[in-house]
Amino acid sequence: MTRAKDRSATVSEVGEAEVLEVLRGPAEQHTDDPVGNGDDAAVLGPSAATVVTTDMVVEGTHFRLDLTTWGDIGRRAVAQNVSDVLAMGADCSRVLVAVAVPGETSMEQIARLSEGIHGEAARSGAVVVGGDFTRADLVVVGVTAIGTLPDGARPLRIDGAAPGDRVALTGEPGRSEAGLALILSGRPDGVLQQTYRVPVTPIGSGRAARLAGASALTDVSDGLLRDLAGVARASGVAADLVRRDLPVDPLLAEAAAVLGAPDPGARVLEWVLDGGEDHGLLGTFPPSATIPPGFTVIGRIRAGEPGEVTLDGRPRVPGGWDSARGASAMR
Repeated sequence: MTRAKDRSATVSEVGEAEVLEVLRGPAEQHTDDPVGNGDDAAVLGPSAATVVTTDMVVEGTHFRLDLTTWGDIGRRAVAQNVSDVLAMGADCSRVLVAVAVPGETSMEQIARLSEGIHGEAARSGAVVVGGDFTRADLVVVGVTAIGTLPDGARPLRIDGAAPGDRVALTGEPGRSEAGLALILSGRPDGVLQQTYRVPVTPIGSGRAARLAGASALTDVSDGLLRDLAGVARASGVAADLVRRDLPVDPLLAEAAAVLGAPDPGARVLEWVLDGGEDHGLLGTFPPSATIPPGFTVIGRIRAGEPGEVTLDGRPRVPGGWDSARGASAMR
C-alpha cells in the first residue's frame, strides 16, 4: 500500500504530491479544454463569455471542525462559489481548489474533503480542473469557480434594477442561520442544521432568470436585507418588501420554539431578513417579464434613496454578515 492510499497517514508523512493526487479526484474526469487538471495551469477552451469568481472558507470564521464533516467543508466551499456564477445568469463548468491544512491532517480527512469538493462540483455540472495545496495552522479551502454565457448573452449585474421592477427570490431565507443557532445550542442534527453546513444552490435558476429578462440578480450570502440593499444602492433605487409575501419555512417557527425565543415570530423574521449564507438567488424583473419557476415575488423596486429597503412601508436597517467588520459565522 502506498502512503497516499494509507488513510491513517498524515499530510506531513505523505507529502504534497500525494495530497494533490487525492484532491485531483477521479482520473476519468475530462473536458474539451486543451489542458486539464494536473499541469501548471488549466487552459480553457473558447467561449463567448467567461464568468469567474473566487471565495474561501476558513476554519474558525466560517466553520468549526467539531461541528461539521470534512466532506461538508468541501461541498460548502464549492457551493458558495457556484452560487456567485449562477447569480450572473451563467452555468458553472469548472472549479479550481486551493487547500491549506495542518500537517497532522490525515489522508482519510483529505479523502473526505476531496469527495465533498468533487461531489458538489458534479452536482453543479462542473469539473475540477486544478488547484494548489500547502500546510497551514488552520484549514482553509479557496475555490475559483468558472462559468460560461452563450454567445451574445447579457450577464446579470446587480446595478440593473429599475422602478416598477418586481423583487423575487428563490428558496426560503433564514434556514442557514436557524440551523447554526440549533447547532450552537447543542442540537447538531436536522434539516436546518445541514442547510447551514451545505447550502443547496438553485442550479439552473440563474440561467432561467436571464432568459426571463431579469434586470438584476445576486445571491443571498450576507442576508436578504443586506443583499437587496446592495442591489438597490448599485442601481440608484429603493426597494419595498411585503412581509406576508416572504417565503418562510415552517421549520423556522419550530426552531424558534425549541430555542425558547421570547418572541418566536420576531426571531423568525430576524432569521429571514438578516440570516446569511442561504445562497438563494435574489432578482428584479420588469413588469412585462414572466417570473420563472422557483422564484417568489416578495416586493417592488421604486424611486427613492439609493439602497433604502422598507418592510411594509417601514425602513429597515440591514443586519446580516459583514466580513470587513470581523463578524464570525461562529457567533
